[in-house]
Amino acid sequence: MGAARTQNADETHERNMSSTIETRNHASRRRALHASQSFRTGQTIHTFTKPLILHPTLAHLGSICTHCLRPGSPRACSRCHAAYYCDAACQKAGWTAVHSKECKPLRTRKSGAELPTPVRALLQALLSEDIRDGLAGLEGNLEARRGHKGWADLEMMAMAACAFAGKQSEEDMKEAVELLCKIQTNAFHRFDADLADQVGIFLEPTLAMSNHSCIPNATVLFMGRKAVLRAERPVRAGDEIEISYTDYTNPVSQREMALEEYGFLCRCPRCADDLNVYQVCAQSANMMALNTSSVVGSNASGLQHHPGATDPLKIQVAAKYCTEPDAQVSGLSPEAKRVLSVFLAGYRPLVENDLWAVSPVPQILTEVSLFYTREQMYTYAVVVAALVAVECDPYRYPAPFHVVRLKNLLMVVKLLVLTAESSAALRASLRGMAAKAGLETNILETLADIDQVSLSQMLLIVVLNASPKGCLDEWNLSVQARELHDDIMGLDGRQKELSLVDAWRNDPESESSRLFFEYAVVQQMGALASLGKRVIRMDWGHVSDQS
Repeated sequence: MGAARTQNADETHERNMSSTIETRNHASRRRALHASQSFRTGQTIHTFTKPLILHPTLAHLGSICTHCLRPGSPRACSRCHAAYYCDAACQKAGWTAVHSKECKPLRTRKSGAELPTPVRALLQALLSEDIRDGLAGLEGNLEARRGHKGWADLEMMAMAACAFAGKQSEEDMKEAVELLCKIQTNAFHRFDADLADQVGIFLEPTLAMSNHSCIPNATVLFMGRKAVLRAERPVRAGDEIEISYTDYTNPVSQREMALEEYGFLCRCPRCADDLNVYQVCAQSANMMALNTSSVVGSNASGLQHHPGATDPLKIQVAAKYCTEPDAQVSGLSPEAKRVLSVFLAGYRPLVENDLWAVSPVPQILTEVSLFYTREQMYTYAVVVAALVAVECDPYRYPAPFHVVRLKNLLMVVKLLVLTAESSAALRASLRGMAAKAGLETNILETLADIDQVSLSQMLLIVVLNASPKGCLDEWNLSVQARELHDDIMGLDGRQKELSLVDAWRNDPESESSRLFFEYAVVQQMGALASLGKRVIRMDWGHVSDQS
């Protein structure tokens, strides 16, 4: 591809550098991204605003904007019907960025709108010299991929892109395969937390220099056309910045499989010693102070002493049952009750040993909550969601600002809203149920005793405080949280509650604020989570109630 293109690519990298990051040569990884200054946990390291490639997945092509990737009801390009835009501004920007080059080739063939995402990205690279220049300096692991079982698929996708681009020579095919390998190796899966799905791919050459670790010190958040690199652990000036290419809470076998396409085996402590999530969490002492303002509260130090990290028998159980469920299992499927019951029964030892954070139990619990939500059994749904937020997330993701933790807190709030709407009726009905006993009655009594509105408001404030600074108007989770918080602020007759919440928000470190937070959030979420355990043990998997 020539020295000139490599030089242009390097110059592009230099333009993207700032006083916060720099690329350096690496002894075994070729190049790596390093911090130019120190960063506190949660601090933004760098924001990338000019992706080389940003494109929706085929499954979401008609439901999100091709340019900004925001969900909605975008309108198709009138020429090719293979690009969708939310407004005229995005359509104009998308045309200037790349669509002017691909529109005609896409409309000359009827299947243009059905191209798989990698083929569409490769087509853009073949048609745009700027994209090819940006990819020139990146590694594609070509030789490692050549012997991989997916090589035939790569060649087929390269042939399809060449056909659309009108490039049919042997040299064109060779270049196309090389470009596709670079795209596949360096593009990020653009995950949307609200849709709970991969909605696109994002490739920025400098960000692509970040190497992998299953105990990363940074994480990437996507919002619109931006990618925000955020410190997940303390980062010192000169430290290499490492992110995770896969879900690091998955079993080691699953992580190794996900990393095959990158051509390396991870040798971080989590992989080398096959540590479970409790063991990794126990080593995250720097996170404890941050977690005191989460649903863990004053019990944050307990994250380091869970039996899953200290009891040899429980460690053995965690290792034995640490496998992934079938990806097709969903709480929204017609067979959800039966299938999820089978899975929970299969992982009964994890439930019996209170190893709720070990995969795949958190994923199954989330699907159980979705099942109850679909069935409009909101009281059951909220206690299971609270179980995930209290007993799973803090151990899987010790950083309290992790996107999964915040997303699941939002889910609890939304379910609390649904149950709070009928709280008056619940209290009235309890008077007639005083002589009755049972799980549902216990849940209703607990919900009736909780100030669900204040709990919801404080959880939303936790989400807003954990959002990246300067991104409240752009990050989907913070936008949702603020809208819900505004709704709560519009409720009448809450002067006393608002004064207590405001005092906590303005001075969370005072003794009175800490006590209030412990009572209003930590204790209430703990009570709901305890009921969630009883729901799982009594209503699923044929496990007896151990409460």
